[in-house]
Amino acid sequence: MPRVLLIEEDGPRRDRARALLEAEGFAVDATGSGLDAIARALSLPPDVIVADLRLPDLEGHALAARLKRERSLQAVPFVALGETQEDHDLALAAGADGFASREPDARLGEEVRAFLGGKRERLSEDGERAGLRAFSGTLAAQLESAVAGERRAAERLIEVDRLKSAFMHNLAHELSTPLTPLAGYLRILQSDKLGPLQPQQRRIVEAMLGSVARLSRIVDNLSDFASLQAGRAPIVEQPVVPDQFADDVVAEHRPAIRDARLHVAVSHAGGGAVLADARKLRQALSNIVSNAVKFSPHGGEVLVEVGREPGRLRFTVYDQGPGIGAAELEQVFEPLHHAAARAGEEARLPGSGLGLPVARRIAEAHGGRVWVESPPRTQPASVARHFTGCKFVLEIPVRPADQPPADPAAPPSASLG
Repeated sequence: MPRVLLIEEDGPRRDRARALLEAEGFAVDATGSGLDAIARALSLPPDVIVADLRLPDLEGHALAARLKRERSLQAVPFVALGETQEDHDLALAAGADGFASREPDARLGEEVRAFLGGKRERLSEDGERAGLRAFSGTLAAQLESAVAGERRAAERLIEVDRLKSAFMHNLAHELSTPLTPLAGYLRILQSDKLGPLQPQQRRIVEAMLGSVARLSRIVDNLSDFASLQAGRAPIVEQPVVPDQFADDVVAEHRPAIRDARLHVAVSHAGGGAVLADARKLRQALSNIVSNAVKFSPHGGEVLVEVGREPGRLRFTVYDQGPGIGAAELEQVFEPLHHAAARAGEEARLPGSGLGLPVARRIAEAHGGRVWVESPPRTQPASVARHFTGCKFVLEIPVRPADQPPADPAAPPSASLG
């Protein structure tokens, strides 16, 4: 039974054409998409192709030109369905072998069988030249339309990106406004300035402060991401003592560390202060440490290793969590991405999806980088423990705090462009 690949977007017209062809003894494979038709024809070449010239994704004459480029389809008759003499000439110039009325009638099956039997239509030399000119003009118009559409889409994406950054920045501002006094009042209570607290009351206040600190980090991530994305995040250098800096970042996470019964160690490198943007760098390292704490098993271990080389500062965070699949090692640095749970792992509670992307962008704003290995390709030399989860590395260029900038005329700052 001969196979016909029928390409017709209009459902009722497609059904009528199918019924007429099947009545003539053809097996019909029907689709309304030119791109889908290409895939079907290449996977299983039909005996005849019947295609409407007006398709939503790829016009019929362009479809004919595309399919006739395939060696396996060059001998397969291509019958174009159209309405006018211009349709007829354009289709034949593009490579179609024949032409039939777009409105199916009783003659369709007979016409298709004739083309299957060897019938071919040919244009005169003048008609072929005219058809090729028309075909070229049509393709040029389609290309122009596609380029214009691409330009509009790109402009729209830029505008959407701008609106997204503005929304994140405004949201961060609105959230930080009530957080600031809330944190201040809780610290006043914790300080006993309004009277001593009972042990249970103190634990409640400390838990509330921990929650406020976590929410503040999320708000900072929103604000930093919006600013870094828009290129409005200058790096303001000030002295940072790396060992003390790492200790302070880990101390911020003590409530979560205590709740998870984790052992978190900091391996010091020694040495004096260097110049970096302390607030942004703290946010970046805090995001990485938070990620390690969040995904470490209860009772597990985390190591924050400080490393120094001439002109470079490195923070390496090891954990014993479930790790990250090879396909997601780069995706975890994409905004709003949440790594999938590994086999045998409990479902993960989704975070903001901005922590690691912000860490990478802050490192890049310093002229550095962030990367991850899972599992770690090398183990830390500073401790004897073995870490099987992830190894995140944050590395930035630095200079000693007492060393002046290389160019005294230039301010000791950089910005993300």
